[in-house]
Parts: sequence; C-alpha cells; structure tokens
Amino acid sequence: MQFLTLFALVSYVSAILIPLNSFSGTETLYRVNKTSRVYIISNSPQDVLQSLVLSTTTGAQNSNAYSLSVPQNDGSLTAFVPTQDNDFLSVVFNGPTKPEGSLYMDSITQNLNVFPLQENSSINFKQGTNVFFKMSSPNGQIAVAQNVVVPQNQKLSGYVGLPETPNPVQFFDSASIDTITTYNQLEIPMQVFHFTSSDANVKYEVKFAARSGITIGSSGLIMTDDFPSGLFGTNDYDLKNQNGINVDAIFVPRLDKTRGYGGNITVFMTTTNLEPTVFPMLSPADSNITSNSPMSRIVVESDGPYAIQYFLRDTTVTTPSPYESTTKSSSFPQIIASLLIAAIIRF
Repeated sequence: MQFLTLFALVSYVSAILIPLNSFSGTETLYRVNKTSRVYIISNSPQDVLQSLVLSTTTGAQNSNAYSLSVPQNDGSLTAFVPTQDNDFLSVVFNGPTKPEGSLYMDSITQNLNVFPLQENSSINFKQGTNVFFKMSSPNGQIAVAQNVVVPQNQKLSGYVGLPETPNPVQFFDSASIDTITTYNQLEIPMQVFHFTSSDANVKYEVKFAARSGITIGSSGLIMTDDFPSGLFGTNDYDLKNQNGINVDAIFVPRLDKTRGYGGNITVFMTTTNLEPTVFPMLSPADSNITSNSPMSRIVVESDGPYAIQYFLRDTTVTTPSPYESTTKSSSFPQIIASLLIAAIIRF
C-alpha cells in the first residue's frame, strides 16, 4: 500500500521552491489551479529524473522530471501546466538515487520565463519576467549580462532571488541613469536572480564570463559575490588614464538596506597634486553620485556587500554628456572646478 503526504501544502499556494531530493515513494500532493506553472530545474542524469513523476489527480496529466528539465531552443524551460482548477499535483520518486535541483511552482507572475544557466549558455532577453538559476560554476567566471540595450524611456530592472519574494533586493535599475541606453557588462555572481521588463526592444545576453571591471568608456554593474550577503572586500580599478583626460562618471551604489553599514568610492587623480575624492556609500539609502575629473583609479571599500551601477565617459569623445558639466578643460583652476560633486541621497 502506497503512503502519501496529505498534503505538503493543503491550501493553494502561489509560489514554492522545493529541493528535488526531498521527494520519495511517498506521494506528495499540492493544490493547483490552471494558473499554476511547475518547473524542474536540474542537471541530474536522465534515468534519475525519469524516476520522478508528476501528475494531476483530476486532469489526468502525467509527465516526468526529465522531460521538463530539458531547455527549449531559447534556453527556457517548459512548464507543467494543470488543465483544471482545484486540482492536485502529485509528485512521486521511485528511483534508487536522489535527484539534485529544485521544483519551482508559480501562479502569480505574469509572462514568466525560467532559465537554467549552464556553463555554455547564451540566453537572450524575453519580454516579461526572466528567472535564472545558476547551474554551473566555471573556473574564473561568473554569471553576467552583456551587450545590454534599454531603449530611451523604457526600463529594465534586476532583482535578487525569485519574483514572488516580498520586497526583493534590487541590484540594477536602468532608470537610475536614465540617459544611458547601453551597458557593456552587468556582474551577477549569485545563485538565483531575475530581470523584468515589459518592453520588447530590450536586449541582453546572459552567460558566464570573466569580470571585465571598470574602464573608461564603459558602463555596467560591479557586484560582490552573492549580494546582498556573501563575501566582500576592497576592489581597486586602474583606469589607465596616463594622459589625465577628464572623465564624466556616474555611480549608483546599492547596499543591503536591512543592515546598517557603509563604505566609500575613492577616486584618485592622474594629476598627483590633486587629492583623491571620497564618495560615501550608505546602506539605508540609494545614492546617485556624479563627478567630472582626471581620474586614474577607483577604489571601492565597504563594510558589507554592494552592487554599483556605473558609467564612465571620455570627455574628449564627441558624444553628449549624461549630465551638465561646468568645463571640459584640463587647466588647473578648471580641474578644481570640475571636481564639484552631486550626491543626491534618495530615501
């Protein structure tokens, strides 16, 4: 006689994430509706996943975890979708070796796409909410979004974890620097994250790559591992600005707002008789820092994890400045004037 877990979740649930190795020959039931979508995120072998069976009691649907774990051509997973309201999803595992990975169920997120991020993945933007699960750890590489394009007056937002998480931690917001439409690389060294955008013209490529750091003429996002938790330390970026050109810079630091800590972004100048400029970072608030100076190095120090959205522009290149700057000259009095800083703290 087969035993069953009655019920792992008796009431209807909007979103859950359950380890696959928690299932057994004891049937586990979940109440589901036609809006429910069930995903299997796993790298386990085919024979192991085929021993994990999903079915509905009323709709008489049946599938195994392996068929649900294989990505489509665009890299997204096919969801198991119940055909009846007030049905039950049955999950049973009858194999000798437990599978690794997760069962992810959602019923509230509109236009949801789920992607397992593999070592050789190259995943392009899809309109809606795109959730990424890190499945590999290539040596010397992290998850990144490259060649990001966000059209003017449109928006792309990035968050830690699942979209159903109450008040998810944000690590990227294209509206924070609303004059910038392209980003070279966004560092995303975390296990689960998601992007949201309703604009079909947004572009990006999510993959594994080495950190590119901060360079003049680039825009992007730098982040400590597993933000807003994880390890952190001092990072030093050499801008290779031996000629002392003036650089327009924008920094948007984000820290863990649930903890009280701070840090500094210190800008060192090519002109050695100019003192470095220190920009404070505070965890309770998002800040938008702008500067124009002959910067040569950027050093980030913090008492906790951080994500910093940035833009650096060579002012000798004839493209519009992202903000009003008083001067582009490098004469000494004008350099001093150019070090005026705007740090607007938005609570």
